[in-house]
Amino acid sequence: MLHPDLTRRAASSVLLLPLLTTPAGLRAHAAVKFEGGAEAAQRAAALLPGYGPPDALYPAAFRGRWRVVVQVVDVRTPQGEESAPAAQLRAARTAAAAAAPFVFDARFLNAEGSGGVILQSEGSASLATRPVAGRVRADRGFNTEQRAAAQVGSARPVAQWEAGSPNVLTLTDGLGGVREVKIIKRLVEEPYDGAYGVSEFARYTAATSAGDLKSSPSVFAQRVQTKYKWEPGRPSQPATRIEAVEIAVLASGFGDPAGAVPLLVVKSRLTFTRSS
Repeated sequence: MLHPDLTRRAASSVLLLPLLTTPAGLRAHAAVKFEGGAEAAQRAAALLPGYGPPDALYPAAFRGRWRVVVQVVDVRTPQGEESAPAAQLRAARTAAAAAAPFVFDARFLNAEGSGGVILQSEGSASLATRPVAGRVRADRGFNTEQRAAAQVGSARPVAQWEAGSPNVLTLTDGLGGVREVKIIKRLVEEPYDGAYGVSEFARYTAATSAGDLKSSPSVFAQRVQTKYKWEPGRPSQPATRIEAVEIAVLASGFGDPAGAVPLLVVKSRLTFTRSS
C-alpha cells in the first residue's frame, strides 16, 4: 500500500535516486495512471521500494488458460561471458540454440481486492490505491513452474508463491538448486488499444545444489520488461492470440543501483494462444 504522507517535497527529492543501469531502450516509461496530472508524485512513488501496484493487473483479455511459445532471439553478455552468471547464461544459450522454441502452459485468474494507483484528490500529492474492475492477475507460481519445466535439462521444478504476497517467489529446480525472486519495484502501463506493458525490478538470489539460500548464494539485480500486443476486438470476444517481447536483465551490485552493471541480457518473443 502506498504511503499516505508522500509530499511534493519528498517526491521531488526521490526523483534524484539512481536507477539500475540497463542497455538503451530498457527503461520503462510512465507506468501507472493518475488523475489530476501529478507526474512528479507518480514517478516518485514508482522509485520507492514497495511502492506502485501490489501486483500487476492485466486486462480482461488475458483471462483464462494459454499455451505459450517462447523463442529466445538474443543473448548478450555486456561485461563478457566470464562475468555472466554461469547457470543462467547456459540456460539462455541452450534455449537460443534449440531447434524449436520451448512451450509451456500459463493462466491468468480473476483479481480481487487489488487495483491501480490514483490520486486521492486533484489538489493533493497524497496517493491511494483502489480496485480496478475487470482485471486479472497472472498465476505466477503456476506459470513460473510450467515455464521452468519446459526448458531443456529441467528436473521437476517446484514453485512457491501466494497471491496474498505476490512479490516473493521461490523456485526449487529438483536438483537442490533454489532461486528466489523478490520484486521491490513495479511499473505497469495503462492498457490501451490492445497493448500493455509491465516492468519489474527485483532482487534475484540463487543457490546451487550444495544447499539452500543460506549456503553462499549469489545475489543479483533483475529487471524484466514485457510488452504485450493483441487484437482488441469487443469485450464479449476475448483475445485468442497475444504476442509479447520480453527483455530480462541480470546485473551486479543489487545493493548499489548506481553502480550496477548488466551481466546478462536475454530477449525473447512470446506467443500466447488460447488452450482448447
